[in-house]
Amino acid sequence: MGDINENTFSAYLGPEFQQKLMWQLLVEPEFAEKTIPNLSIDYFDDPNLKRLYIIILEYYRDYQKVPNLQNKSIHQAINKYKTPNNLIEEEALFSIVKRIELWNERVINKQMLYDGDAVQKTTNQFIKQQEYRKVAEYILEKVKNGEIKNKNIVFTIEERFQKISNIGEDNDDCEEVIEGIDNALRKEFRQPIATGIGAIDALTGGGLGKGEIGIVLSPSGVGKTTFLTIVANTAYEDEKNVAQIIFEDTKDQIKRKHYTIWAKSKLSKLDEDEENERVSKIVHEKAKKMEGKGRLIIKRFSQENTTMLDIRNWMIAYQKKYGFKFDILVLDYLDCVESHKKTSDRNDAELSVIKAFEALASDFNIPAWTAIQTNRSGFNAEFVDAQQSGGSIKRIQKAHFFMSIAKTQEQKEAQLANISILKARFAQDGQKFVDCIFNNDTMQIIINDPRYQFSKVNKSLKHYDDNDIKKIEEKANKLNELGN
Repeated sequence: MGDINENTFSAYLGPEFQQKLMWQLLVEPEFAEKTIPNLSIDYFDDPNLKRLYIIILEYYRDYQKVPNLQNKSIHQAINKYKTPNNLIEEEALFSIVKRIELWNERVINKQMLYDGDAVQKTTNQFIKQQEYRKVAEYILEKVKNGEIKNKNIVFTIEERFQKISNIGEDNDDCEEVIEGIDNALRKEFRQPIATGIGAIDALTGGGLGKGEIGIVLSPSGVGKTTFLTIVANTAYEDEKNVAQIIFEDTKDQIKRKHYTIWAKSKLSKLDEDEENERVSKIVHEKAKKMEGKGRLIIKRFSQENTTMLDIRNWMIAYQKKYGFKFDILVLDYLDCVESHKKTSDRNDAELSVIKAFEALASDFNIPAWTAIQTNRSGFNAEFVDAQQSGGSIKRIQKAHFFMSIAKTQEQKEAQLANISILKARFAQDGQKFVDCIFNNDTMQIIINDPRYQFSKVNKSLKHYDDNDIKKIEEKANKLNELGN
């Protein structure tokens, strides 16, 4: 693919740049999905690159995914869409892919500098350059046959120049401050979805809102899954469509946790005959009651090579298949997700994952919860702070809401925990709750705190304010008058 030090971005973006562009298409799925609609087959000078790009397009149209190097899907694409019985073409295509694989490995191993960002930034320039070339050929043809005198031809040429000049320009997504006043001031601006944990809901104004992300930090085994499952269960009971993504537990293990919440049982007692029969009856009644309302979809992904793009694509495909929209994402948990950018730098990889998680919540316009593990210093600690996160501190910066759960050995035995609010963009942070009920067996989290009126109230009960009470009293008076 040539030497990295060659300056290929200053003049005609020819074969050298075009091979680098193909490299980025095969290793950066998000970039590829944004770029492919703007690329044309005839942009590539090399016939073999043209043929490879055609194969990528055919795969993309059939599977709505761009084939890539990481999961070897580009090999599958070549085998499926290559010209039958053309060994020369097959050898040439696999030779290009092999060259790109070797190039990518050298970049990952830091034997060469990574210039993928430069390639991506230069892509719009490349597209413009190719479009100018096509216009130049068009003008030359019209000059030769004398059609350049035609006003419509001149108008077409000017129009094409205008379109080329707009390539890569950001959409003018702006408004005057006096526009859309009623929409900005609507009462349910955030439309939060409750967690079911009274104090958390009280201090967040009802839970996470649309496009917001919440992160729970805790050591292994303390209760990340308990917290996230309660969040998913609460949203489902509120008739929301929930995507609960898991990696370590099985689907049946997560189901048992939900059934424990509904039946007010204990996980450790579910296999006892009498309790099993009682829980089964309650769960079947619950299933019948919830039919046709919200959906709680539990999806298990592999812990190997699953990226946020895989999760995004599954959510899109599932929504299209069953004709509904997810209202909330619960991801258990972030450390199990691989970066779609293959880099040896752990902090870069983790930053890439949290950015993709944030983008997913924003693009789907839904709240998204997840968790991360602490480093070793978090085990048996009385409180856990941000410095004890097991990776890039920048993950915390992306969160709208960030909390930690800590348990000393004594608290583990007593089914208690200390909870800290480390960051809250829409509430007061720095708050600590000591000796909260945190029972992984009964799937209960209760924060007893006098600052939050409803922290001990059952999540399924409606909380009435003064206006509600006034309306009820007025209705009762009317009924009394009618009775008299």
